[in-house]
Amino acid sequence: MKVTVTSPTIHPIIVPTKSSLRSFNFYLVKHNHAVFLVDAGVNTDTCWEYFINTLQKARIELEDLDAIILTHNHFDHIGLVNRIRVKKEIPVYAHPDAWIRLKRESAFLNARISFFEDLYAQMGCGSEGDRQINRLKKAIDKNDSQKINGKICPLSDGEKIFGFDVIEVLGHAPDHIALCDEETGVLFASDLVIEHSSSNALVDLGFDGKRIKSLVQYESSLKKVAELPLKIIYSGHGETIKNPLQIIDQKLTKIENKADRLLTKLDESRTAAELAKLLYKDRYEKLFPLIMSEVVGHLDRLELLQKVEKEIRDGIFYYSVK
Repeated sequence: MKVTVTSPTIHPIIVPTKSSLRSFNFYLVKHNHAVFLVDAGVNTDTCWEYFINTLQKARIELEDLDAIILTHNHFDHIGLVNRIRVKKEIPVYAHPDAWIRLKRESAFLNARISFFEDLYAQMGCGSEGDRQINRLKKAIDKNDSQKINGKICPLSDGEKIFGFDVIEVLGHAPDHIALCDEETGVLFASDLVIEHSSSNALVDLGFDGKRIKSLVQYESSLKKVAELPLKIIYSGHGETIKNPLQIIDQKLTKIENKADRLLTKLDESRTAAELAKLLYKDRYEKLFPLIMSEVVGHLDRLELLQKVEKEIRDGIFYYSVK
């Protein structure tokens, strides 16, 4: 008996931005008799207009929406959730570990600031680390409007939803999931795979109170999705990826190349901040949190591979080639 495979109907919502991200992408999807969003863009009137226009072109009413699935907690993927739920109360699904971030729990946010205070001190960041901590403290009140109202339903690795397999793909965020339909080769990868840029593996506080080895997780996640029968990847930013395995392989190669470059700078014992300044020069201060995440992530990975070792002097970590 022949089994008919029904492809999901996907309406990309691509909101341009002048930033290096190029666009904020989220997706209106019809599959298995359900209508749902994968992510929810940014909380701006422009993004809302793009969303409403896409609904109209697809001849779908907002009332037809069954759910919103969030790939991770970052503000540029959750923006319209509250606005949509004012119009229609629908379930929101996310990784189980996303809840504490999406709800902006004050105890967690304060613990996270303490974590970064310790991290930047250990990495020898000095005054630039202090400035970033001040920015994080101000952001607690400034970004309070990003809190998601209402219930958030947990969605774990290995589950199925609306015909898609849920895959945990940590690294860019500690609560990142992707959605895959293996029969058609479709993957909603969000920020795991962005064609035109690195999908920053962001160092963060883990639920065990320790530093997440974000680049190690990110590399593992890339290898995990590379084993899937992929034909197309829908990203969180930039272009749709029609040669997914080639792009994933390029990203894995870039990790190795960046690690080799970093090792050449360890001709003497250095702190992570010193390495960051050598590698990125005048971009260090402008992109401080992203650059420090990248450098710390690489050092964690190289330490795990036993290619570097660290010595602690007066509470500051110094790295050298092993």
